[in-house]
Amino acid sequence: MERPLPPHRENHEAREKSHNFGPIVAAYESDDLTRLADTLAIGLAVEMEPTTWESIRTAGESARPVVLKIPNVPAAIEIDPSGTLRPFRQHGVSVGEEIDKLVTSPGSRMHALRARSRDVALDLLAPMMLPGRFPSRTEFQSVFRWAPIIEVFAYALATRHLAALEDLRERVTAKANTTFSTDECNYCATTHTMAHFVLMSSDAPEYSLIEAAKSSTLNGWTPSLAFTRARTVWLAAAGAKSAAAFGPTAFECYLPVLATARHAFRIFDALFGLTAIALSHGHVREEVLQAVKHHAQMVGDRSVDDIDCVRLAFRSAIEMLKWRAGDHSPPAALDRLGWSRDHEGDGLASPQAFRLDPTDTAPNGMMLGFSALPAILRASPAQHYPRSKARVYRLKLRETEMLQITRRAWLLHPTE
Repeated sequence: MERPLPPHRENHEAREKSHNFGPIVAAYESDDLTRLADTLAIGLAVEMEPTTWESIRTAGESARPVVLKIPNVPAAIEIDPSGTLRPFRQHGVSVGEEIDKLVTSPGSRMHALRARSRDVALDLLAPMMLPGRFPSRTEFQSVFRWAPIIEVFAYALATRHLAALEDLRERVTAKANTTFSTDECNYCATTHTMAHFVLMSSDAPEYSLIEAAKSSTLNGWTPSLAFTRARTVWLAAAGAKSAAAFGPTAFECYLPVLATARHAFRIFDALFGLTAIALSHGHVREEVLQAVKHHAQMVGDRSVDDIDCVRLAFRSAIEMLKWRAGDHSPPAALDRLGWSRDHEGDGLASPQAFRLDPTDTAPNGMMLGFSALPAILRASPAQHYPRSKARVYRLKLRETEMLQITRRAWLLHPTE
């Protein structure tokens, strides 16, 4: 988890001085964050004074909406005659006025608005980026409502962190300290930052995610692995949303891992991601079920590091793939996670979800992560966050808890 998840009254500056949050701080200097903040600032600037754009509406079009094309993004903002804004995706031929032409003049009113709105944009992004912070639902929604125009940059920012995460993981797993190290603190913070931006882009069309993911050239990459191996249900839920967003195009990532992996957790991740895709895209459910059954029969032909865990993961995936479409997660699993069926209250952001391992055995005998999948996939991205800033404090982890979570990962003892 992020270290720790504090109330506002704590001294963030003092904590930041006590740890080197290199990967997070470096992201603030990245081109991806610059593009994200600048694009978000465009939307905020338009919203600040929508009537400023009336000058581009001709007299004969007074009843028609104004459409402003966002630079370098297949998206636009529509302003109806009442001043209501609607960001939307554009695929193929873009339509509307080029917004860059309207704001680049240094003396223009919109140029000044955009400069001011960029500071607001960075303030809105801070709870998702700064060490020791965690956004409330309202804070997440304040950015997520602009998802159609920023989701490509949000996913690119998440993938930018992946290489840093790999480096941190190697350093963390090579150590055997009994105290919580800076690298472990960085690892927890980086994983959560990635999760926020993956959730921000979880409604994006798969073609845009595939383009953004091309920078992920690590061998064995899958859309969910960075989150499932962090060994908490909340982060695994972000991984499930990521897999579902990629859809069946991610089969080419998951199926080779399922066929060749010798590490138990790599197999779990492949099964978890495939099951999330199948539950979200019903037309491939039977195909995934048959593939999983086939690999379940074949896995005994190679050496894996924890065959009992692997067999339970296969059994859990098969049971969930047979689950009747539209069914809810088992109530006992929801109770264990502190989740309500309708996601009222804090939704998926329960203390239990921040601590429990998705590979734990649920009351129904399946792995907890698989039992929770229907609830995870029904939840909106905003329902991954607590309903108020005051409730964020409930998620706070002690350093000893974070140490245990970081070090329980199966990837501490890789065999491949």
